Amino acid sequence: MDVNVRQASLEDLDDVVRIEKICFPRSEAATRESFEGRLKAFPESFFVAELDGKMLGFINGSVIEGEIIRDEFYSDISFHNPAGDYQSVFGLDVLPEYRGKGIAATLMQGMIEAARKAGRKGVTLCCKEKKISYYEKFGFVAIGKSDSQHGNAVWYDMVLPLINND
Repeated sequence: MDVNVRQASLEDLDDVVRIEKICFPRSEAATRESFEGRLKAFPESFFVAELDGKMLGFINGSVIEGEIIRDEFYSDISFHNPAGDYQSVFGLDVLPEYRGKGIAATLMQGMIEAARKAGRKGVTLCCKEKKISYYEKFGFVAIGKSDSQHGNAVWYDMVLPLINND
């Protein structure tokens, strides 16, 4: 499958919102307003995957100071710091019919490479317990149960340390 990964833009907003609603329960899904703010504040760390012009998924996250994502970061773009040390991953979404085809991995590898090129110390995310082993395949390390109350779910903090040899 010849999937194209590119930086997202405001023109992608409708597709991003549609895919988020499919991939996450309402209690965990980001709002249209939140995505619009993210696309304006940090398009350099918001990527979409397409096949023949159809969006199949996306990855996004702000740049933050520390290695832990706090709940308020998801909705308040003022926590984005372009000079921060850690690239966060707020969401990695792939349409159900395209899962298991390497699209999520391609998006994640693109985000990791962008963080590496930007000189970040690492990439950080929160995930549910069942996803820990998936992210470990990229080199992420589980650092404990998260304080997050997002969507009333149980989350785990994970960090991928990056070594920059530039």
